[in-house]
Amino acid sequence: MTSVKMPQLGETVVEGTILKWLKAEGEAVELDEPLFEISTDKVDTEVPAVASGTLTKILVPEGETVSVGTELAVIEGEGGEGPAEGAGAEAPELASRPAAQPPEAALAPSEAAGGSGSSSVSAPAPTLPERGPRSQILSPLVRRLAEEHGVDLSQVEGTGTGGRITKKDVLAAAAAGPAPAAASAAPAAFQAIPVPAPAAAAGSEEVVPIPRVRGLIAEHMKRSLEISARAWNAVEVNMENVARLRERSKEAFKAREGFSLTYMPFVTRAVTEALVAFPMVNSEIRGDHTVIKHYVNMGIAVSYDEGLIVPVLKGADTMNLLGIARGINDLAIRARAKQLKPDEIHGGTFTITNPGPFGSLISVPIINQPESAILGFDTVEKRPVVIDDAIAIRHMVYLSLSWDHRLIDGALASQFLSRVKQNLETWDFAEDLAL
Repeated sequence: MTSVKMPQLGETVVEGTILKWLKAEGEAVELDEPLFEISTDKVDTEVPAVASGTLTKILVPEGETVSVGTELAVIEGEGGEGPAEGAGAEAPELASRPAAQPPEAALAPSEAAGGSGSSSVSAPAPTLPERGPRSQILSPLVRRLAEEHGVDLSQVEGTGTGGRITKKDVLAAAAAGPAPAAASAAPAAFQAIPVPAPAAAAGSEEVVPIPRVRGLIAEHMKRSLEISARAWNAVEVNMENVARLRERSKEAFKAREGFSLTYMPFVTRAVTEALVAFPMVNSEIRGDHTVIKHYVNMGIAVSYDEGLIVPVLKGADTMNLLGIARGINDLAIRARAKQLKPDEIHGGTFTITNPGPFGSLISVPIINQPESAILGFDTVEKRPVVIDDAIAIRHMVYLSLSWDHRLIDGALASQFLSRVKQNLETWDFAEDLAL
């Protein structure tokens, strides 16, 4: 007999909602076959069966939200060959991550999307506090019920573990009636602002509900600005050598790889090397500690039909340009098709966002918490520049860096951007493409 439990899909996720059972009681299931769909505040995803056999019991019905580790179902039969009882309580850890290095927790459109090492530690690291109080972590069901009943969650006292707001808390608040200053049924990050009635009809208006994903993005962005002391600077980079190499190689590259060679892999490769050289830009704050990461898990912001998501290219510091290009393309395709695995949107150490294909000249992105910085990669365009006291036409781009002043100072931010600029202007990327 194998117990199927609610998996942990990310460090800060404490519960999930069963959206749909893909198998009924009495049906046969195979190891790794999709068994049910769940929703958390991070991702909606299918969860595979942890063993082969027969699904004999479903203990948690569709629509119910339960804590991580809760028993959801029982599989009997061939379960002896699958994971041990209770498997699935945590998301699988990447095989490439050293055992001594726990995974770190890890939003804007990338060019790849058509839009957006290990640390040597000789002693065990100190126990670090949680990133946020559980009372601030809300399940998708709780958010939905609050929206449907017009409940202001900031006025609800949670009775769950650690003060977490539960389904019962929301229903009780709804039954008690609206709070004196009840807000409209919108995500918490959207605050209602009173506006005067229009003097006269000047056109049509369309009122639509705020989508769940947009609400989550709003909360994530608002929280980032509340937490970090964001500062910003930028450099202008001469991309002429990269542009010429890309032009020479693009046809052969697409014929061999099956996808186009964009600028994003070049920028990602240059940024990755700079992060290794300046690891404080690749760090995060946890409580009273600074966690400096000597490996790079690169978040690549991707725009898709529901909004924005940041899949993570794990181990970018171990890849050459070709490996990075393949990885970014794969993540972008599966992000749009909603086929990302839960651990592919967690564990980022730094993020690149690329609004350039939409014509953006220079941007000031919001930091993807809990990271300490984010790089904005805007449009590459031909501009007149002065080279050796002569005016020339070159492919130029602005690279901007939003950084957390609690960890990074202006000198370090400038040194980091200068390193990225130097890499892009001086490196010979041709060997990496193996064409």
